[in-house]
Amino acid sequence: MAIEVLKGAARLDDAEGIETFLKGVPNGEALRPKLRPGEKHRIEHYDKETQTARYLMADGVWFVCFVVTGVSLSDAQQIARQTDLIVAWSTDEFHRAVERALGVSFPSTQ
Repeated sequence: MAIEVLKGAARLDDAEGIETFLKGVPNGEALRPKLRPGEKHRIEHYDKETQTARYLMADGVWFVCFVVTGVSLSDAQQIARQTDLIVAWSTDEFHRAVERALGVSFPSTQ
């Protein structure tokens, strides 16, 4: 399976955006309390069955969630270590973290 990176983001005061996001996440209701204005969280989750890792960051105003498919638990842990270096969670920054962790490359989004 090839590695794929997906992204979801919304303002924490955007109820519709949060609903749309939670509907697409397995056990998304468990995340609801963490997606409130003013709440700051960083959450990492790995699903062995689907080989999918999720990295969610909420800064109190926005949340962003990157989903990486086609990775092992070890790969997901390596990516998590690289995301510790991210200050601004943009697609390019996240791609660079995955590239450093796994030795892969993504085309530039610019």
